[in-house]
Amino acid sequence: METVELSVLSTLEFHQKCKMSLDIFRTLGVNIGSFVEIKTNNKTCICSAWPDQEYASNTITFNKSVNSCGFTNSKSHCIGENVKMMLKGADNLLNESCIEKVPLKNESCIEKVPLKDENVIKALNTTNALEIFVDVVFLNPGKVRECKKNRGFLEHIVTYCRNLLFRFCVRDSFIIKCQASRLAQSYGISDIIINHVTSDNKSNDDTGFVISKLTKVTVETVHSKEWFDQMVETKQTLNKPGGLDNVINMLLDLIKLPLQQKDKFRQLGAHPPRGILLYGPPGCGKTSLVKYVCAVNGIFLVTINGPEIFGPRPGETEANIRAVFEKVTVMSEEGPCVLFVDEIDSLCPGRGGAGNVNEARATAQFLTLLDGLSQDSNILVIGATNRPAVLDTALRRPGRLDREVVINPPNQQQRLEILRSQIKGIPLCNDNVNLDELAEVTNGYVGADLASLCHEAAYVAMSETAAGHNTMVNQSHFNIAVKKIRPSLQRGAEGVVDLRPVYWDEIGGLDTVKKQIKQAVEWPLQYPEAFERMGLKPPRGVLLYGPPGCCKTTLVRAAATSCHSTFLSISGAQLYSPYVGDSEKLISEVFQKARVCAPSILFLDELDSIVGKRSESGHRGVQERILSTLLNEMDGIGVRLGEGAGSSSQQKTLEGQSPPVEADVKTGDKTVDNRSVLVVAATNRPDLIDDALMRPGRMDRIIYVQHPDIQARRDILQLYTKNMVLQNCDLDVLAERTDMYTGADLESLCREAALFALTENIETCTVCAEHFEKALRSVPASLNIQLIEKYSSAADSMKTGKIRGGKS
Repeated sequence: METVELSVLSTLEFHQKCKMSLDIFRTLGVNIGSFVEIKTNNKTCICSAWPDQEYASNTITFNKSVNSCGFTNSKSHCIGENVKMMLKGADNLLNESCIEKVPLKNESCIEKVPLKDENVIKALNTTNALEIFVDVVFLNPGKVRECKKNRGFLEHIVTYCRNLLFRFCVRDSFIIKCQASRLAQSYGISDIIINHVTSDNKSNDDTGFVISKLTKVTVETVHSKEWFDQMVETKQTLNKPGGLDNVINMLLDLIKLPLQQKDKFRQLGAHPPRGILLYGPPGCGKTSLVKYVCAVNGIFLVTINGPEIFGPRPGETEANIRAVFEKVTVMSEEGPCVLFVDEIDSLCPGRGGAGNVNEARATAQFLTLLDGLSQDSNILVIGATNRPAVLDTALRRPGRLDREVVINPPNQQQRLEILRSQIKGIPLCNDNVNLDELAEVTNGYVGADLASLCHEAAYVAMSETAAGHNTMVNQSHFNIAVKKIRPSLQRGAEGVVDLRPVYWDEIGGLDTVKKQIKQAVEWPLQYPEAFERMGLKPPRGVLLYGPPGCCKTTLVRAAATSCHSTFLSISGAQLYSPYVGDSEKLISEVFQKARVCAPSILFLDELDSIVGKRSESGHRGVQERILSTLLNEMDGIGVRLGEGAGSSSQQKTLEGQSPPVEADVKTGDKTVDNRSVLVVAATNRPDLIDDALMRPGRMDRIIYVQHPDIQARRDILQLYTKNMVLQNCDLDVLAERTDMYTGADLESLCREAALFALTENIETCTVCAEHFEKALRSVPASLNIQLIEKYSSAADSMKTGKIRGGKS
């Protein structure tokens, strides 16, 4: 007997038998009807052994009515399950890699494996059970209600369980599937769970307990089939969301206290919270968070999506809402119950607008039923949305959804935790995957984006690996995936641009300006703890001014690349609209997006064309309105309620990157902390910018980006000619001859010289001095003495206080 074929009986009757060949029966050394233990990949079954001469020497069929699979979806144990599994012999412990599930009819799919000395089937020592403690699962929830109201019915259940389990062999944490029993069907019992078994004799792991007429049966709890299926299924698929530990702890307190400690609320004379509003950007884990919290606490979860409630006929929507609340009320009689309304903004939008009569009726019905819940009920309502500003205000008052929890986009440490949880099932080349680096470069990614990033890296690895080879994911695959997966917070948002990485060594010269920009832009974002330690407030705004072509925009892009922050850019062409109010709305939305994706840099190029000086004539144009909105947003005033609202202390507990709302103790006004949002502006006309924007607290640092000196021009020329083969060209001499040239002029000069070389010989790789001579005649300098003196006088004016700032 080299192999054993183990298959599941078509369970048409409720019994505990297994049939086997005489060879296997003799190998086990048991008597007819003795109990044996059969181990499979996800359960352990107890059966009574019965030999059969018609069975082949290596075949066993068994019944799975009594098994240890208490936390597997019971739907997988349906009657007549037709499965054949390969095991490594009658004395083998199951090796999961050798399991194959194939139809019984397809015998050719069964692979024979050698016999080994490990236990899969073994005999059990049995003793009579003195007392068993069980949970009973009913098919009909009405039976559960009747049992809780009528103690006499509980005595009948004890009799039912004793009749069903008579002469069965069980152990702790085993489950008995009763669907095939006609007696159980008449009782309405679906499953019986054995919580604990006691006996007079000493027991061990190889002991089974046989239930006799003298065994005392104690029913601890009763549940409905729907409740049991959900509890089992959630235990099986339980997966903790990564990076949300603080939010989980807060939500656990908000759920456990009202549902499990009602007596303490009564002693204090306080009303427990009835509802929780959970809001945050899409993909941050709101739904998975609620499912996880309910699963770990054994709370029944009823989930509804807002759109599926609405019906086409008048009154159908309200009827659907009432049906959901009735179901929650029935299930709450079995234990704590949570009604989770996903996308609650579609069910309860703000009332008052024209054409939304159906939504208004649905909102009114939902609020009425919410108010009708008893304070002593085991029901808690949780709503989730990513648009809290559009919810009806009556829903957020105390007594309804009176607790609000914000889930912000994850910070770097939280992104690292999410990545660690997402790569558990991915084969990694551990020596070549740096998760810390991935967490650093994925600013603005929410949990769904990071999950998609890991899947995309796996797809890239599969496409590169030949068939038949082991697929391993390395750092290069993740780097490719980062370029493909764009953060969902930045999709379709105004101001979000595809930032081409620019590094500091790609910018020639301007060492002093680079140092100042690093101090103003990089340091607050990379070393916030140092600023906090010194009591320094990070700058809110930085203004770069100087002649055109001196790489002001390139300097900002280099700063955004070095600190891995979100880069947003808006221009005058995007802002100006023929409709009144559109420009101000766009600025508010861009600032809100910058706060959500923080740390972020908001770049305003050509600031003088966006906002100018306010006129004294009393005329208020679009520029004045844009300026007013920009000043308010930079000061953190005027943020929409709900986009950052909530308890200040509550939001400080959440370690997300979205800045919390801070309340002024004296006035109670809510302002927004913009410490992780830096506004960087560039202009070549600082004299046209309003003084209110230039004051400290708005543009804290004003940096003059002057035209390159001779050493800077030498560095820029060397940078742009690094891929050219120069012949008889002295860059030092060329740098002396290019006075008044900007960085853009020098780039154009090198390009023209290369084009002249290609004009003479299309196959050449060499650029000569004569080509630069021709380029000098065709590319004039952009600057002149008058323009330089103008900017120098502007710098002097800043020193004297007419325009605040100083020359670099």
